[in-house]
Amino acid sequence: MKVKKWLICAASLLLAAGWSWRYVTLNAFYDSIYEDKRITYKAGEVVPFDDDRQEMGVSADGYSIRVDGFAVMDVPEFLKSIGVSEEEVFSRPDRVAVVYATLFNEDSAAPGITLTDFTLHGVDNYAAVDWELLSAANPVLGEGSYGISLSPGKEYPIILPFALYEQYFGADTWRHLERYDFTLHATDYPTEKDIACR
Repeated sequence: MKVKKWLICAASLLLAAGWSWRYVTLNAFYDSIYEDKRITYKAGEVVPFDDDRQEMGVSADGYSIRVDGFAVMDVPEFLKSIGVSEEEVFSRPDRVAVVYATLFNEDSAAPGITLTDFTLHGVDNYAAVDWELLSAANPVLGEGSYGISLSPGKEYPIILPFALYEQYFGADTWRHLERYDFTLHATDYPTEKDIACR
């Protein structure tokens, strides 16, 4: 009887060791073929797009972005800050995370940057650009346009408003959004470039 228990324990340990070995080697294999690179920059650093692509797969080599400021506001407060009345917009997220940034074109012939391809994320969620508030905050975009193209050697300040909804945050996180670590996601592939907003 003791020999049978010993054999069962030994077989169980051998199976567990085999499964663990296979788990580690299989993950190592997939890590080796998928070269995921992620770089996180600090606010205030000029971040080049290089040949990395935004969400829609467009290269903006020669362009750069710098995060200049960040704030979390209620919609009326945000609209007042950009000089737009509440009657002029329909969009009503619960709050707005606002990234103040500057775009640079060092010497690029790329068609420009699509502003709606930026996302904002934290540890456990992400927020998309509010298209209506984006147009209201950046009148240079014009009606129905969500991209910006700069001449070589030029720079331009932009305002990126991200819609925040209470249902996607924990109660304590929502109460203290001013302390939550948001990151602007600038590029997707082959290098993911994130910029800390504070």
